[in-house]
Amino acid sequence: MKKLIVGSAIVAVCLAVVASPALAAPVYFTDRPSFDVAAGGGLNFESFEADFPVAETIVFAGFTVSETLGVNALGQLRDFPGVVDGAITDGTGALGYDDNGDSIATFFSFASPITAFGLDIASNPGSTVTIGGSVSDTIVLGTDVASFWGVIDLAGLTSITFNASGEPNVGFDAVSYGQADGVIPAPGAIVLGGIGMSLVGWLRRRRTL
Repeated sequence: MKKLIVGSAIVAVCLAVVASPALAAPVYFTDRPSFDVAAGGGLNFESFEADFPVAETIVFAGFTVSETLGVNALGQLRDFPGVVDGAITDGTGALGYDDNGDSIATFFSFASPITAFGLDIASNPGSTVTIGGSVSDTIVLGTDVASFWGVIDLAGLTSITFNASGEPNVGFDAVSYGQADGVIPAPGAIVLGGIGMSLVGWLRRRRTL
């Protein structure tokens, strides 16, 4: 009987670990439909349709975009020559980033922590974009046609940076952000659950011997 109680306690600990949002690792997405399903709907959306000037920092509803160590490299894509037109995926506007040689990255910071973030991103052909801030990922953009990138992290996201190689131009559009309502399995859930059930089965077999 004591062994069964101990086994149940171990299973409970395993399940508690699995259920802890703080231990959940980021889940990355490369297609919007899968991201939308996982996020569960209800996210905020920004497609950069309202006019805004070229500046080092631009404030939008829910988040702020800045360039790092640069001068006037952010602007609205339809009025920002030299930045890839393929980034416009929703409406007629997009956020353009011109890596003018002295800037390092595009920095998204959120007014309050979020758990889901996704957007369309385009750059010069062959550019590699390193993504940092609250997450760590890398994507390769083969052409100036926009690609989707998204992340869900139940631990919370406070900032995301996009650092493109080779001083390219980058465009962002159709930003979805907010709190994920979908069910995101924590990494290791299957493994830990399997360990817990195996322990119960082993203890039951020991009890019958």
